[in-house]
Formats: sequence, structure tokens, C-alpha cells
Amino acid sequence: MPHKISGAGAARRGFLSLLPLLFMAVVAGCASVPPAPEFVPPVFPSPPDPARFIFERSLSFSDNVETTTRGDRFRLFALGEQKTVKGLIKPFGVAAYRGQVYVTDTAQRLVVVFDIAHGRYREIGVDKPGQLTKPMGIDVSSLGEVFVSDMTLRQIFVYTSEGKYLRTFGNKTLFNRPSGVAVSPDGTRAYVVDTGGVESDAHQVLVFDAQSGAHLQTIGKRGIKDGEFNMPLQAAVAPDGTLYVVDKGNFRVQAFNPDGSFVRAFGSAGRFPGQFASPKGIATDAQGNIYVVDTAFGNFQIFNSQGQLLMFIGERGAGGAPAKYMLPAGIDVDEDGRIYMVDQFFRKVDVFRPIALQAYEGYAGDK
Repeated sequence: MPHKISGAGAARRGFLSLLPLLFMAVVAGCASVPPAPEFVPPVFPSPPDPARFIFERSLSFSDNVETTTRGDRFRLFALGEQKTVKGLIKPFGVAAYRGQVYVTDTAQRLVVVFDIAHGRYREIGVDKPGQLTKPMGIDVSSLGEVFVSDMTLRQIFVYTSEGKYLRTFGNKTLFNRPSGVAVSPDGTRAYVVDTGGVESDAHQVLVFDAQSGAHLQTIGKRGIKDGEFNMPLQAAVAPDGTLYVVDKGNFRVQAFNPDGSFVRAFGSAGRFPGQFASPKGIATDAQGNIYVVDTAFGNFQIFNSQGQLLMFIGERGAGGAPAKYMLPAGIDVDEDGRIYMVDQFFRKVDVFRPIALQAYEGYAGDK
């Protein structure tokens, strides 16, 4: 008489008989999935030209720089705490100083600090005194003081590198729309770019004593001649003291001596390299080269001190990939030659490293 098998027993035997097939299917399935390609950071310019810069990282959130300690991991796991992540919402200006990247955020009404050198994230301008309303331009002096132009309050706010409020200068009588600020290499003078308005002739740069806040001089007025401006936006000061101003409405950059006298202008309206369509941010490096952001081109162009084009980096593109931009704004170059480029649309700061500089040289050496 054949042995009877229960329904449950038959099911178990059937499942066991399928295990080898299931195992082979899983192995075959895993074998068919190719490994994710390793990210290769792009270099600029692209081959066959010799590379001068390499993409290093993007900064958007606090966890891009914050280090997680063993105690942090314990609290998150054992106590069920949630990690708080902060970041950029509408960045505009950027300034870098000894491994600290300061970014103005007009939507959050503060300055975000990515402290790469020490693995910290913090915010400046949140509390009174020193509370910001619409921070735009930003610069850090050689003394480590952080200067921020507030377009709504029409003042310049000054903080320590750690974010302690020190002082303000300027007022609604002097300023119309202060959009940019740059400090001389010796830290004694602050140049404030006043964008003016449609019905105003006050398209100019005001010069202040960086410590006392005394108004020393005004450079320019509205116009198209040498030394005149049409919607100036940002400024930067080279190591030799030359002041460079983005003259947005005239599609050019103008250079001035420390005494305010006109030196030269370069750039013109156009769509070819060396020309401008919508210039915005500007920076200089230790060699005196000038970096100019063009929002319409989605890139920044690098010029020598005579205004001759050396190269450009970036292009318009979706997805926020490295060197892809939709609304680029501020730019800065640090002591090591790293470039920091803000994109408002993708809420990020792209960092590019000179090809000769190793990844952990410079600011990372302060850790």
C-alpha cells in the first residue's frame, strides 16, 4: 500500500526540491547586474589639453562636512534619535578662508558656513545683534573678518571668522541696493558695490575704512564711459590692490587702482568665449587672474590681469552634475587655488582643485 503524504509534507518537499533552482536563479540574477561604475571626477580643460583643475566635491548640506562620532552613532541607533540635516536653500555669494566656506543664503536670511578644515557646519547672522535680512555679497579680510552686504537693511555687517558680530557700517542714505563687498588685501578698505536702480544714477562703488566704517570715496556713476557703470553687481580685489568690478549692464569688467582711478575694461556683449551675456560673480587668485561667472553661459571664465581669456569651466545642464549649472552666482578662490562656484538653482557650491594640489593638501591639513 503506498504511503500517504500529507498536504503540508508535500508542500515542504516541493519547496525543498525547488531550492537548487532558486539558488541558481539568484546567482544568475546577481551575476547579470553589472557593478556601478566608479565616479571619475572631470578635469578641465578636457583632454587632449593638459588638465589644470579637477572637480573635488559639492557642498549643499551639513553632512557634506560634519563628521559622525561614535557617540553620535550610538544615539542615532540606540536612542532612536533623528539626525538633523541643514543646508542651502537659495545661495548667492561665497567666500573661502582657511578651509571655511561662507555662503550667503537670501531665502534663509543668514550665512551658511561649511567648515571643511574642522568638520563643522554652522550659521551666522541668525540672532541680534547682527541679524541679517537679505545677505548678498560676502568677503573675508586678511584679518579673518567676515564682511556681508545686506541689500534690504542697506548695511555692511562684520563678524569674526567664528560668526561673532562685531559692527555695521553704511545706511539707507548712502546705499540704494548694496549687492557686493570686497576687502583690500591689507584689510584696511572695504569696497561696496551699489547696484542702484532703474531710475537712479547711483550705480557706483563706495569705499570705506574697513575698521571705522568711515565713507572715504565714491567711484563711478551711471553711464557707459570708462569708470561709469550700468547695474554693477560684484567686486573683487587682486593681491596688488587692483579693484575689479562686474559692470553687468555694460557686459564688461572694469579695473581700478586702489585710489579709484580707472585702469582698463575688458569684455563685450556676445556669445563667444571672452564675451559676456549675463556676468555676475567675480574673484581673483594669488597670481592676479580674474574669474567671472556668467549666468547665461552657465560657466565661469578665467582671464589674466590684462583681460585675456585663459580658459572656462562649466556649462548649462540639468541634474546638478559637476560643472553643470542653471543659475550660477557667486565665486571665490582660496589661498590654495581652490575655486568655489555657487549655483542657486541646484543649491550647491562646486569645488575645483588645481591639478597639482593633492586632495588633502591645503585646508584639510588643518584637521
